[in-house]
Amino acid sequence: MLLIAPVAAQDGTSTLEPKPMVHETDQTQHLGGATWRVYGYQEGLVGYTTANGHVIQPEDFFVALPCFCVLSSKGGNEFQVRLEYNGNSITVPVWDVGPWNVSDNYWDPPEQREWQGLEQGMPMATAAYYENYNNGADGWGRDVASPGGIDIGDGAFHALGMEGSDWVNVTFLWLEPQRWELAALPAPYENIPTVWWDERPPLDPAPVDSSGNFGYIWETGHNVPNPIVNHYWSTGGWRRYGMPISEFFREVSSDGTERLVQYFERAVISLDLTDSAAPIIRLDDLGYGAYIDPSADQPVDVYVPHANGMYFPETGHTLQNGFKAYWERSGSWDVFGRPLSEEWSETTADGRKVVKQVFERARLEWWPDRVGTDAEITRGLLGAELLRRRGLIE
Repeated sequence: MLLIAPVAAQDGTSTLEPKPMVHETDQTQHLGGATWRVYGYQEGLVGYTTANGHVIQPEDFFVALPCFCVLSSKGGNEFQVRLEYNGNSITVPVWDVGPWNVSDNYWDPPEQREWQGLEQGMPMATAAYYENYNNGADGWGRDVASPGGIDIGDGAFHALGMEGSDWVNVTFLWLEPQRWELAALPAPYENIPTVWWDERPPLDPAPVDSSGNFGYIWETGHNVPNPIVNHYWSTGGWRRYGMPISEFFREVSSDGTERLVQYFERAVISLDLTDSAAPIIRLDDLGYGAYIDPSADQPVDVYVPHANGMYFPETGHTLQNGFKAYWERSGSWDVFGRPLSEEWSETTADGRKVVKQVFERARLEWWPDRVGTDAEITRGLLGAELLRRRGLIE
């Protein structure tokens, strides 16, 4: 629900100020290390869905930051912050995107920031509010009405003792690298790379692994472990998953979670070897982090049933006509999941029209100039777009 425009407290009116004019003076401050003083709102929005697919519950413990680049997976803790307010301190994951912007990595050094000319630790919305940066508007062109840089889930908000929007100390824990001893990798993958959360995945082409435990995709130069490569070719190959764009590696999150994972153009596939005799293949729900046009984001108010349509009450969206037929004949629930948007149209840079719709695990694209060919409907490159948002590929 919050994939496109941050909803929570973005106009500064969803919660009462704890005292008059609490944000009259800019209190942004670097407090040392990876800690800055930031103006925070209460998230609220119980029953809505966060950018990583979590349905917000009363008294939830999570935060939203204005960049997809630090969004944790659904239920995950890959990115966490420590919040401090009036002597109270808690650590919570980043499960949503907002307020105001979706590409403001204000915790990074100036040369790495999406918004140029701003110092590290200064949210773009704060600069817009106090200094008329970007003519006082956010990334969507809306007038910034208060200087927020973080939304705080209701449970965390109350645990901190906050009564309304106020300045809070935020430590961005992924900027304070920690390392610990890891268990040995399982056979036969003892030699795959280990990548910590603040490191670059192995994206460069690699030589052929001749151990017999991998297949090799020559088009992109990556080794794929046999359980994944067998699943890949038996369930759709490049049309469903795209080509591999990383090596197979152990991914270590900041909360200590480990998984064996590989990135593909259209998917992120992990391999669970808890039972070595029966490996389990899992797919990330990449649709929750995909762009959705604002015109297609809102749930359908009234759905009139008809033969060429389906309604999904869990997400409030419909599936109709050509996309419905493709969804049904190409794997339906198991492959795509539920729709997270309605259809919308775009025009590409070279003038071509395309109609898109986002699902939990894919984005479908209909190309009118390809009608009658097997490429009339394609699937978006959500895996590559995920890495691009994180600044790891061009």
